[in-house]
Amino acid sequence: MKDSILEFHEYQRLIHSCLRRWKLPEPYEDCQQESYLIYARCVERYDPERSKFSTFFFQTLYRHFQTENRKNRRDREAVHFFSIQQKPLEKDPLKEPLLLFDIQHYSSLTLNEQIIFEQTYIGYTVAEIARLSGKSPSTIKRARKQIKRKVSSGLLVE
Repeated sequence: MKDSILEFHEYQRLIHSCLRRWKLPEPYEDCQQESYLIYARCVERYDPERSKFSTFFFQTLYRHFQTENRKNRRDREAVHFFSIQQKPLEKDPLKEPLLLFDIQHYSSLTLNEQIIFEQTYIGYTVAEIARLSGKSPSTIKRARKQIKRKVSSGLLVE
């Protein structure tokens, strides 16, 4: 499979196709710059024995924007999660958020585990958490067991 590598500007339609597929808003200036960096990396890593360059470039570009989309979605979920106003259980409101932050930060909880931890801390039952998150109660129980393991190992003093 011999395929010549065209100049970057000749792949503009391919790039726009990928960006439209991800429904990214115009203007595409930032995405174009990212695409150029990906193009340069693809030129270095391209193996003509495996596929056409355009296919290799499109798949690499597609995976890059897929990853970016996932990161952005996780960031939005995290912002939403931490922006939910909850009534503090402590009389001194400064103590509770700092305690929760320390536990979540130092025990390396995933975003899903942080949400379950927060809801458990507030007092939700397993069934309520499962209903709110759209997961099964057994999944919530497994996650709580994992949270307990991580938090207890994070709180051990050496």
